[in-house]
Amino acid sequence: MSTLQDRIAELMTSTGWKVGDIAELCGVTSSAVTQWKDGPTKTITLEPAIKIERASGFSALWIASGKGEKMAHKPMPEDSTEFAGKVRKLRRVPVVGTAKLGEDGFYDELSPIVGGGDGSMEIYTEDPDAYGLRVRGQSMFPAIRDGWYVVVAPNGTPAIGEYVLLKLTNGKRMVKELLIQRNASIEVMSVNGGERLSFDFTELESIQAVAAVVPPSKWQPV
Repeated sequence: MSTLQDRIAELMTSTGWKVGDIAELCGVTSSAVTQWKDGPTKTITLEPAIKIERASGFSALWIASGKGEKMAHKPMPEDSTEFAGKVRKLRRVPVVGTAKLGEDGFYDELSPIVGGGDGSMEIYTEDPDAYGLRVRGQSMFPAIRDGWYVVVAPNGTPAIGEYVLLKLTNGKRMVKELLIQRNASIEVMSVNGGERLSFDFTELESIQAVAAVVPPSKWQPV
C-alpha cells in the first residue's frame, strides 16, 4: 500500500500544484501540507481530502487511505464558479431511484441510473452531477418523510452537522448525520437521532453531501 507521502507526491506531479497551492485549496497551513508531503504525518482528515477530490479528481478515499479507485471524477476547470460558492444554477436534477429505508438505517437504491426514467426536480444547486432519491419508509421521520426526496451532491463538501450519503465497501448504503471526522475515521448518527456509528476510511467507498430535502410537489415526470 502506498504511503500518504507517495500519494501527495503523485498528486503534485499530476496537477503541477505546489505546497502553497494545496494549502490554499484545503484551508490549511503550508507546514501541514509539507508534513503530508515529507512526513512524519501519515494521515489526512476527510475535509481537505474531499476538497482535493473536487479540484483534482483524485479520490478522497484514495488520498486519505490508499484504498479504492485512484480517480473519482474529472476535475472541474480552475475558473469554474460552480464550486466557488458564487453561483447556484437552477438545474433539472434527475431522480435516479428509490431509497427504501430499513429499520437498521440501510437502504436499497433501486434503478440507480441517471436518466433512468424516474423523473426529475428543478432546484438550485452548485453541483452539475447532483441527483435525487425518493425516500420510502419512516426510519428517518420526521427529518425526512416517506415520499419526499433527498438531493445528493457528490461533488460537495460535507460539513459537520449535515446529512451525508455513505456508500460502504460492503455494498451497504445509508443516509446519516455527520458528527465527527477524525484522521482516519468518521462518526455519524441516525437522522432521527438514534444510533451512533463509526466508520474507518477503509470501510467507505464514498461519502456524499445531501444538499437538500425536497417535498413531492417538486417532482416532475420528465
